[in-house]
Amino acid sequence: MRTSIVKAFLFGLACTSLIACNDVNESQLPKQASQFLSEHYSDVPITQIMDTITQMGYTAILENGTEIDFDENGEWEEINFKKTEVPASILQSLPQNMSSYIKENYPEASIRKITKKNFGRNKLIYRVAFNKPNKIELCFTKDGDLISNDPEDKRVPSVAKNIISLFEGAEVSTIYVDVDGDIEVELDDKTEIEFDRKGNWYTIKTKNKTLPEKFLKQIPSAMTKYVAKKYPDQFIRKIEKKSYGYRIRLNKPNDIELCFTKNGILINEEADNE
Repeated sequence: MRTSIVKAFLFGLACTSLIACNDVNESQLPKQASQFLSEHYSDVPITQIMDTITQMGYTAILENGTEIDFDENGEWEEINFKKTEVPASILQSLPQNMSSYIKENYPEASIRKITKKNFGRNKLIYRVAFNKPNKIELCFTKDGDLISNDPEDKRVPSVAKNIISLFEGAEVSTIYVDVDGDIEVELDDKTEIEFDRKGNWYTIKTKNKTLPEKFLKQIPSAMTKYVAKKYPDQFIRKIEKKSYGYRIRLNKPNDIELCFTKNGILINEEADNE
């Protein structure tokens, strides 16, 4: 069995003040993660394995520089190849439509990263990023069909585009329109926004950052003032429109959930893990 070697500089890069990490042995990896490494990287030594406590997952760093993120069950979520060659076995494991599209349209391009995640309402989506000079990203459905990542997508109503524009400095990474016409948008800072077919937002979720001030001005001020006064060291990381008003969730470690009326009057307040 390969032994994990602790390297402080890699540990410092992978662990920040927002994410607590511990070095672990390969034997502590979930079975599915171990099988993935054996199948695709049997001849590449593992330099380090870390578990991200708050994220409930693992990161494996290989000797060739490849970094692989796994969830708590051992399912791979992201593979960062950097400038190493992508194993043929990994390409073959992807949906055929997806691998065929990449091969036909970007035969000379070098893949930098492949991300797999449940986007929005548990819809599996793949994102493929290429190294320079083809520094672009492609997004695919779980069946390998290309998804638009064009911010001018004509399927997005202007009212939705107006909301997206409030997130200054962030670019649209993915636009997904489901069979009911609902629209799911992900920005390159990992913010996820869900709209109905008319372009009215109903869920916004951020990643390790607060919602922009321009957006907060769109919701009842009584609500934002309550949060700022009682939880000055936390921020709103998720907000949902409900029939009664709004439900918001603050960032960890407290992970507080608050419910407000449409006028911003507090209805309920509790700590509840999502």
